[in-house]
Amino acid sequence: MALSAPTPTGDRASGRPAGAARRPVPAWRQTLRMTRVELLLFYRYRTAAYIAVVPLFLLFPALTLSGQDNPAGIDAGAFYTASVFILTPITLGIMHMPNVYAARRESMLLKRYRVAGVPASALFGATTLAVSAVVAVLCAVIAAVLVGRFGEAPADPVLLALGIALCTVQMCLFGALFTNLARNAESAQMISMVPFLGMLLLSGSMIPVDFLPEAVRTGLSLLPFLPAVDLVRSAYFGQDLFAGAMQAEALGGLGLWAASLPALLVMAVWTAIAAYLLRFFRWDPRQGG
Repeated sequence: MALSAPTPTGDRASGRPAGAARRPVPAWRQTLRMTRVELLLFYRYRTAAYIAVVPLFLLFPALTLSGQDNPAGIDAGAFYTASVFILTPITLGIMHMPNVYAARRESMLLKRYRVAGVPASALFGATTLAVSAVVAVLCAVIAAVLVGRFGEAPADPVLLALGIALCTVQMCLFGALFTNLARNAESAQMISMVPFLGMLLLSGSMIPVDFLPEAVRTGLSLLPFLPAVDLVRSAYFGQDLFAGAMQAEALGGLGLWAASLPALLVMAVWTAIAAYLLRFFRWDPRQGG
């Protein structure tokens, strides 16, 4: 019996000459591959599922506010509900990201990724895209509540989506940064509650900032969360709400975009700061301190 030819393996099977170096996988392709894995893990990870439900519970206060108009002539329930567009990425970015990265760093998974040549942009990009997908689904639910219960449709959907997307990226990057303060996943859950509650209270969603001193409101407008809430409210209701509901005026088109530029600039600057600080991200488990 004649011997059969050996089955080509390795480089021969792919048509490359023996010893030829493999082409490096582009970072964007690695990011997309890892995003699919992140979404699967998000579905299977119970803590992540619980965190994803939190923004839906934040909609319940709107039921008690419905029927009351604020100084801008907007239903108070709808006005609050629009802020949940931003509370959603704050919740997922600040509470989910530190927990995930602390657990993976503790198990040395992050270090193995880095040793294998996976760029940091692919790792952070994959988790950010996965969180963005979940945020998009939750924001669709929030929009359905605004349309179905309050009869309010977005005045500028493009500006609204831009604000939500920028806030999501920003909060995911900051969430990853907070991992540096945690030794393990358990401490990450506790540490992330501090900035989460601070952003919740100072974002202008739970506590109106219209009655605060002008200097305090100006200071808050330089932080990343109040401009985001003002931006999505202005985009949704078609009014300039950046100076507060008491000084609101109807705007549309380029006028609304022009009024939104300072908020977009503040959010972009904070996003750039967070991206720069990630250069000092701790990939190895902290041994002490």
